[in-house]
Amino acid sequence: MNIGEVIKSKRQKRNLTQAELGEMLGVTPQAVSRWEMGVSYPDIAMVPAISEALWVSADELLGIARQNAAPLGEVLNQSQADSIYDYIPVPRSGESKRILVVDDSDFMRMMLEDILTHHGHSVLQAENGRECLHILKNESVDVCVLDIGMPVMDGLETLKHIKEEYPQLKVVMLSALSSENNVKLALQLGAEAFVVKPFAAECLTERIG
Repeated sequence: MNIGEVIKSKRQKRNLTQAELGEMLGVTPQAVSRWEMGVSYPDIAMVPAISEALWVSADELLGIARQNAAPLGEVLNQSQADSIYDYIPVPRSGESKRILVVDDSDFMRMMLEDILTHHGHSVLQAENGRECLHILKNESVDVCVLDIGMPVMDGLETLKHIKEEYPQLKVVMLSALSSENNVKLALQLGAEAFVVKPFAAECLTERIG
């Protein structure tokens, strides 16, 4: 389910018209309609307001609900994931990199592209692991930012293929499915870092380098 579908579903559950929701958010009914049809997306900065208006978590709006995650007690936070990777912060190189973003959420890919291009990188997108591997056969990429929970081919299987075929390619996992098992498995398969969703932009950009 993409962000437009979530907005439509939650709006209807609250018995709000597109005009009423638009008034609450300071946008036109036409803008709400375009979101719900998938023609356009709300600005990232509007996510908190949409979350409040529709009584929905930012996680669900961004397509990263943890319905498939491990039980809450087993999910690691960023500090815990970093400890498994022995992560030590280093200054960003400032070099422009070509980054392949792999995530099944349209909105998440758009948000990641906004963050990364703002920091001077160029971005390619794939919506699942199979598409990711197809792009890597035809494009030169410096870093792959890889979600775990995706249809067709999940992120851990994709990581395994990447490291077998492109062992020098840097891979940063970016997922809400941060169980200890997933984080350790990603490390064993060769990922250079694991960023836990929801995340701060600098957390990702620091690990890209």
